This record gives sequence, C-alpha cells and structure tokens, in this order.
Amino acid sequence: MRTSTIVATLASLPSLLALRAPRAPSLYPRIFTERSANTSYCPGHPAPESVQRGIFDGFINQLYVEKDVIGAFNTYIALNLTEHDPFDLQGRIPNEEKLANIIPFVPSVVLRSSFDNNIGFIHVRVNTPGEEPIALADIYRMDGTCLVEHWDVTQARPANATNPIAMF
Repeated sequence: MRTSTIVATLASLPSLLALRAPRAPSLYPRIFTERSANTSYCPGHPAPESVQRGIFDGFINQLYVEKDVIGAFNTYIALNLTEHDPFDLQGRIPNEEKLANIIPFVPSVVLRSSFDNNIGFIHVRVNTPGEEPIALADIYRMDGTCLVEHWDVTQARPANATNPIAMF
C-alpha cells in the first residue's frame, strides 16, 4: 500500500466514524449505572457483571473513602443482608448501626479490591491510633444490583512478626 493511500485513509477516519450506526439504548437505565442522591440498588435487579462492578466500586468509595456508612448501606445493601460474622446480627440495619460508630472514626486505607462472578472483595489496612495496624478483608456477594451477603476476616499484626511486609 502506498504512503499516499494510507494518509488519505487516515484523514478520512473522522468522517467515517461519524457515519457509524447510532448506539442502541442501554438495557440498563441510568439508575443502574450512575448513582443519584435518591437511588437505591436494592431490591436487586438483574445486571451484567460490568454494571455490578461499577456498583461495587461505588459502594467501596462511599463506605471506605467518604466514610458515609448510612448512605452506603441504604444505597447498596439489602435489608435482609445475610451476615456471616459470628458477632453480628442478620440484616442491614444492625450492621449499619454498628459500622456507623466505627468506620467514620478509624483511619483506614483500601489497599486493593476486586470483583468477579457476583463476588467482590476489599482488602483494608485499619490504622487504630496507638495500636498495630489490622488487616481487614470484606467479601460481598451481589444478587443483581444489590449486595446481599457479607463475610469478613480480620487479623492484627503480632508483636513478634518476622515478615516485614506481613498482611499488607
């Protein structure tokens, strides 16, 4: 192919792209892809993994970065949340009340998160002043657009730890 043909083809790309077929409307209304002040994703509605991932990322941001426990739970967590922590009650309300008295007052950093096949996890470093940091792993299961099940694992760094990068 000659250089002049390549240049002419590249020059015509903007007009060719403008002629492409219009996009079909999304099967998922804006409410499922962009959160507004009054949006709740629960009860859950069917959603592809890409939409679930976006919802899960919004939950992480609101809960762990903005530290808005009540808002995050009202937006993303099912009222009948299945809770696997042996020290917590079942349901959204008792868990949001407990965490509303903890998360906003304890410095923490989300180190990593992932979402795959209806399951999301968050690895958090909790920095309680005057204490060794704690590693926290929260695991959530989604049913469509709603977080419906939760597990967590915590580990305090032992005073005699021999691994300098243990837990983080």
